[in-house]
Amino acid sequence: MPYDIPKNVSKIYIHTGNVLNANELTQKAGQNATEEVVECLNICLSKYPSPFALNENNVHLKCDECYNTDNEEDLALRTSVKIFLTTNEVDVLEDSLKNLFKELNDEVVDSVILAFNHGKDTLLTDLLTLWSILEGYVNKQKITRIGVSDIDTDLFISLYNNSIIKPTIVQINLNSCCVVPEALQEFTKDNEIQLLTHSDSKEILPQSCLAEIFGHQTELKQKIPKLEWMIRYLTHVKCRGVLANKGYIVCLKRS
Repeated sequence: MPYDIPKNVSKIYIHTGNVLNANELTQKAGQNATEEVVECLNICLSKYPSPFALNENNVHLKCDECYNTDNEEDLALRTSVKIFLTTNEVDVLEDSLKNLFKELNDEVVDSVILAFNHGKDTLLTDLLTLWSILEGYVNKQKITRIGVSDIDTDLFISLYNNSIIKPTIVQINLNSCCVVPEALQEFTKDNEIQLLTHSDSKEILPQSCLAEIFGHQTELKQKIPKLEWMIRYLTHVKCRGVLANKGYIVCLKRS
């Protein structure tokens, strides 16, 4: 079902809560991250009237029943985060981090991996500017480890050599890179960097998916919102490796 967005709303923040608590989520075998987050968005939006009565320019929608009510204070937890950016603007990264720590009640995050909008012409200066924001959170002891995803080997080495706090994680997508570059393998081994693989789509939430969710906007002669950033967080119980919490925060912007 398409969802209408009031004209005054420019940004929508959708908080899925712990999707492990979402009874409606199908949890299909082989379901990728894009399919899962689209299903989560539909579930969350279904909890609100369409069009939802909202007066603010920036609104936050939450699936309240998906937030944990169990007592987890006695458990030793470790949270890892991946931030998907569609722009290299510093304010956008800052906005995502602010919402992340509010969501997690300011707990310390074990690792943050940055997946940012880049291409072959990405400048080291742009990357270092974003990186400095993450370094600030490490210095404040809010994040323990930081890394990047799907980055050119030469650019990653340049980031490592020019950063104050070094990346300790690098992710590559084996769907688009069947063989890990030898130079990257050697560099990560020599510098004790964790080399991980992932299966996330290059475009984590395509506009075509948002058009299905908010398609009615075109009939109202209003623009369908676009993804500005998305966060996926995973919380495991230490030593046991049991997944205790998995959630998404999605920021959509309508120009």
